Amino acid sequence: MGAKTTKSQSLARRVRGLIFTNWPIKITAIVLAAILWAATAAQEPATDLVDVRLEVQPPPGRALAAELPPVKALYAGRTRELIKLYAQPPVVSKQLPDTLTGSVYLLELSLADLTVVDNADVAPQDIQPRTISVQLDDVFERTVPVVPRVSVVPDSGYEQFGGIAVVPGSVIVRGPRELVRATDELFTLPLELVAATEPATQTVPIDTSALGILRLSHSEVQVSVDVDAVSDQVVMGVPVVVRSERGGEWITDPPAVMVTVHGRRARLDQITRDSIRVVAEITGVQRRVVVELEVIPPAGMTVWATPDSATIRRSES
Repeated sequence: MGAKTTKSQSLARRVRGLIFTNWPIKITAIVLAAILWAATAAQEPATDLVDVRLEVQPPPGRALAAELPPVKALYAGRTRELIKLYAQPPVVSKQLPDTLTGSVYLLELSLADLTVVDNADVAPQDIQPRTISVQLDDVFERTVPVVPRVSVVPDSGYEQFGGIAVVPGSVIVRGPRELVRATDELFTLPLELVAATEPATQTVPIDTSALGILRLSHSEVQVSVDVDAVSDQVVMGVPVVVRSERGGEWITDPPAVMVTVHGRRARLDQITRDSIRVVAEITGVQRRVVVELEVIPPAGMTVWATPDSATIRRSES
C-alpha cells in the first residue's frame, strides 16, 4: 500500500514538473499558436448572413405606422473583412414616393441598395427578404374650390361678359387630417390681363405657398374670360305695354319710347323693336298714375328707355 502511494506521488511530481517547468515559455507558445490559427482562419474565404439597418423615409407629412421587418444580407469575403460588418452593419436607405396615398406600400429591395463601410472588402450575395410591407399612417382628402385671383382690364370699347371660368373648379387636397380640414379653398397665383380685346384662356398655377406638406390632385387650372367689343344702338318707337291686375283698356303717354341697347357689337345688328319689351305695371285701383317703365332686354344686353316713365290712364270708352 505504501509503495503504491509513493509511486502516485512520484507521478504527480513529474506531471507538475512538466506543467510548471518553464511555464512562461509554454504559455507564450500557446498564445502564439492561437494567434497563428486566428490569423490563418481570418484569411480563409467565407460567407456570413448579417443584419441590415433599414432606413425608410416616408412621404412628407406622413409617418410609419409600424416597425419595419428585419432584413439580412448574405456577404462573401475573408473572415476578417466580414467581422467589420458586425461593428458597422450595411445600410439600405429608401425614399417612398411623394405621390403615395395608400396606407400599405410594398418596398422592393435589391443588392444595389446595400451600402457598407468603405474599408470592408466584401461582396453582397443576397438580401432577405426581397420585398417588405411598409405600413403608413392614413391619408385624408377633401375636395375644395379654386378661387381665381385674376383681374381683367378690357381695352377701350371692350367689356368683360360674365365671370371668370375655372377648370377644374375644384381640386382634391390630401394630407394629415387637421391640415386638410383647415383648408376650405385654394387660390390661383395673381394674373392681370390688361387691354384685353378678345376671349382668352390661360393656364395658371395654384398658389401652394401656404400648403406646406399638403398635396393637390392638380397643380394648375385653366382660367377663361370673355371679352368682346361693345357698342350702343338706339331702337325707336318701342311700344309701351300695360300690365294690370284689374284688366281693362289703358292709354299710355307716351305710347312708345326710345330704347338704347348696349351690348356686343356683333349682335346689335340683330336687334329690332320685336326684340325688346317695355312694360308699365299698374297695381291698385288708380285711374291715372305715373309709373316707371320696365324694359325687358335681349339676353346679354343692357337697355334703358327714354323717357323712363309714362303716364297711364284708364280708357273711358
